[in-house]
Amino acid sequence: MNNATTSITKKNLRWLPLWLAALIALAPFSIDSYLPAIGHIATALNTQVTQVQHSISSFFLGLAIGQLLGGPLSDRWGRRPIGTIGLLIYLITTSAILFTTHVEQLVMLRFFQALGGGFTMVIVGAMVRDLYNGREAAKIFSIISSIVLLAPLVAPAAGSALLVAVGWQGIFIFLLIYASAMLIVVRWLLPETVSRSTRIGRQGVSLRSLFTDYRKILANHRSLGLLLTQSFITGSLFIYITTAPFVFIEHFKISAGQFPLFFCIGVLGFICMTRLNLRLLNFFSPRKILLVGIYIQLLGCVLLLCTTLLNDQSLTLWMVPLTIVIACAGITTPNVLACYLEFFPGLSGSAYALFGTARFAAGGILGAIVTGLHSGTLVLIASTMLVCTITALIIALLLAQIRRPI
Repeated sequence: MNNATTSITKKNLRWLPLWLAALIALAPFSIDSYLPAIGHIATALNTQVTQVQHSISSFFLGLAIGQLLGGPLSDRWGRRPIGTIGLLIYLITTSAILFTTHVEQLVMLRFFQALGGGFTMVIVGAMVRDLYNGREAAKIFSIISSIVLLAPLVAPAAGSALLVAVGWQGIFIFLLIYASAMLIVVRWLLPETVSRSTRIGRQGVSLRSLFTDYRKILANHRSLGLLLTQSFITGSLFIYITTAPFVFIEHFKISAGQFPLFFCIGVLGFICMTRLNLRLLNFFSPRKILLVGIYIQLLGCVLLLCTTLLNDQSLTLWMVPLTIVIACAGITTPNVLACYLEFFPGLSGSAYALFGTARFAAGGILGAIVTGLHSGTLVLIASTMLVCTITALIIALLLAQIRRPI
């Protein structure tokens, strides 16, 4: 545990993973509760489902840019002020979405909604790195991940229920209430993990010079390799998330009410792997677990493409390898993050911001590409997920040199 804990009580730290998990869950709630309503939103806005799906990609890009900006600002001004600003942006734009009448407005507002969400998300990883190191940090990230995963389990069902009871606007009213609760968490329950002397010392540093921290991070070829590895690992997952409404509702003819059940199968696999990761960390280093996780994800992607080519009408054959791919993120992401942050103990805000930016930028760009190349079959989805995983493995071995100790 770092020296930053000296001014923070054990009571604060006892509940910290829960508060941080609730805070970071704002993003999956904002995405997954919205997926069952995409068809209804398309009808309400007099457009096509594929046009509304661009609002998912714009949300990913907004999260990326929000973290890129919020990381250095949180290093300079503190974690809590930046979290507060982000939540206020989120609340304002979410309110505006309730009155949108055109799909272009929706895409733009979702971008700015996510921008505020990115400010909020970036303080989570930065606070963990302020307080913990190495294997201990990996365990905290795994605990947070396991709690956060309640959101993808609950959000689609909540979105479907709100869609039936209130209409698609009810989903965004729910997000307004949740974000308001998170504002209370940030203002009154989270400790400030950047000391006052550190913040004062950085006040005289120009914002431009703070962004040079990104150059330092990117100059390290191993940390750059870890960034790119995570980008392609999660890129394959975000391709699935972006196209999930098409896969289940349009291709397999699953109703909006049944959508949450199938969407959550992969999430349950993720939770199981996250819990397994906590046990494995007692015996193995994060980098060893990470490499095994990528190999298993690669196997899942190969099986997914093969079953798609053989029979793309079987939901069971699609779900089994897909669940393997999604579950593997439970043992790859916490360990990539722990390995990556080990390189930058004094730049945790900026380092975590760049990590989040790389993840969500990859998700937004790859999701938009796959949506734009949409062919009405599952082959494109399965093949691009496989390409992403192969690329992640090559980068992890050659650039990140994951077999070498950090």
